[in-house]
Amino acid sequence: MHTDISLHRKYLHSNVFQDAAMKKILSVLWITTGFLCLEALAVFSFLHLFHVPVVLGLATSLVVIHILLILFLRYFFHRKDRKEAEHRADVTDGVDIKRLKGELRDVTRKLQKQMYDLHTLFEVSIHLNSILEPQRLIESSMLSLLGQLQTNQTVIFLQSNNNRNAIYPLYSRGFSRKNFKDFALPLEDPVISRFGEKMIALDLLNLEEGILDEKWLKLIESGITMVAPIISKKQIRGLIGVGHKMNNELFTQPEQELFSLLAHFISVAFSNSILYQKMEQISVTDGLTGLHNYRYFKKRLDDEMERAARYNHSLSLVLFDVDHFKNFNDTLGHPAGDEALKTVASILKSTIRKSDIAVRYGGEEFCVILPEAEIGSAYNFAERLRKHIEKYRFEEERVQPGGKLTVSIGVASFPQDADSAQQLLEKADAALYKAKGSGRNKTCLASVKVS
Repeated sequence: MHTDISLHRKYLHSNVFQDAAMKKILSVLWITTGFLCLEALAVFSFLHLFHVPVVLGLATSLVVIHILLILFLRYFFHRKDRKEAEHRADVTDGVDIKRLKGELRDVTRKLQKQMYDLHTLFEVSIHLNSILEPQRLIESSMLSLLGQLQTNQTVIFLQSNNNRNAIYPLYSRGFSRKNFKDFALPLEDPVISRFGEKMIALDLLNLEEGILDEKWLKLIESGITMVAPIISKKQIRGLIGVGHKMNNELFTQPEQELFSLLAHFISVAFSNSILYQKMEQISVTDGLTGLHNYRYFKKRLDDEMERAARYNHSLSLVLFDVDHFKNFNDTLGHPAGDEALKTVASILKSTIRKSDIAVRYGGEEFCVILPEAEIGSAYNFAERLRKHIEKYRFEEERVQPGGKLTVSIGVASFPQDADSAQQLLEKADAALYKAKGSGRNKTCLASVKVS
């Protein structure tokens, strides 16, 4: 295209020079023919001094010839100029068309790239929002950041269960763990406060001096160049940081905006994941006591029974209920009964192991799944639990028979008492009724007769 434009310019310059030369020739012809006519008229007038009509006729003829000559030359040059103008227009149009085609190709390439980027972002958004397990979501988010921003370093700060007022670098890729040892950022940090409720990315390398304290300078020193917030319910729940680009170039403004979009997608997916986890937890949790409910119990008992059978492990089940709970409820009212059940559940939580599964079976009945616990260990646990409840001073427990709120417990074990989950539950229930029928506030085993 550059060559075409150069040729076009040379062509125009040459035509300008040609036009100037032709105009000069026209002026010379005009003057020359004028003088020749005057000279011819003077000579003829001298020779025919006294023949005035002849002289006038000749003069008129010369003037007409001179005018016709000038008109002819003007017509000739006008046609020539028009052809040259048309030729110049054709050449100019050709150059403009080539230029426009080039610009159109550039615009088309840019639009195609933007469409590809938007399609990729759409797929990233769909993928992230389809993940409901937090750990998998974090891992996928980091991979998306690494791929889209062409970096090999990313870190995600999140709140800790022990401290909700600060965020910690819980997950990272490409950074050394020692860079973030014992590191925390308070949510009231001036840099974090800049985000507010806005999903924007900050370029740490371009922030004004004085706002970055030692902690932020340490992050920059470790390689972090940009950060963006994780926002849920209009509150900052975490922070995403990325390192340098793999080609060591600085992030451009479009890339910074892309980072903001990715942070937004991750925030939405993170909020959805938390909501899903809460809903899932609610679906398997008893609302009054906070223990697992019957739905969860049935699934876990089947799973634990299958695992115990596969690996030849023991599995015990403890089933108990509150003695004379109807009397307690009817005498003091349902609110007092609910408080008593919550207290029993709290004592149960403090007594079980981390691997044990405590459940509110229904009403005033509770059960505990004890993985890998033989009948003896299960009996010891049941007795320890029964004594804790017996010793606890419940409010208004004097209304109960004997003046105490107590529990009766039945215990069964696999493979000693049963070979299936359903049979294990039936054996434990039978042992519970043995305990209740033999005076309550005691523990009975499924395989041992009550004396």
